[in-house]
Amino acid sequence: MGALEYWFGTGDGELSTWTSAADLDLDGDGVFDAVRLDFDGDGLFDDAMWDVDGDSVVDRAVLDAGQSTARYFADPVRNGVWAQEVSRERASPPAAPSPSEWRTVDYDGDGESDDAVADFDGDGTPDVVLTSTRDGGRYDTVLVAEEDPGRLTVRLGDTDADGRLDTVWRVRA
Repeated sequence: MGALEYWFGTGDGELSTWTSAADLDLDGDGVFDAVRLDFDGDGLFDDAMWDVDGDSVVDRAVLDAGQSTARYFADPVRNGVWAQEVSRERASPPAAPSPSEWRTVDYDGDGESDDAVADFDGDGTPDVVLTSTRDGGRYDTVLVAEEDPGRLTVRLGDTDADGRLDTVWRVRA
């Protein structure tokens, strides 16, 4: 693996983004997948930013990497605050929900349960909503919580019913 992208921030405002060459193998497959750093200020480069899924974008911050006391953290909203502690076993991103995990609801308020929601991260708030604006037989709009898990800020639409994406809207605060 080559360079990895990672970021830090205060949770409010601009992120500081870095790109560094991977220099540590955390998953033990013989390929560098992390960047050594010293987050905790102990003077040791024993912490890391780890690309779990191999896409060259960091998924986890690790304190005391390689130690039995290692701790793993995620930044699911990409605000630069790596504050959600996860276990080593959950170090990889959660899998997308299976079709049985989607809930059918009336999200758009049209009186029919013809919409579907999925909660990818298990926080109780929908991360994706599928709506059917033309008929109950097929979804034509996807709402996505891109950065703030409480706000569906991206809307993808098939406006001409051909089954292909036609429009993308991003709501900014």
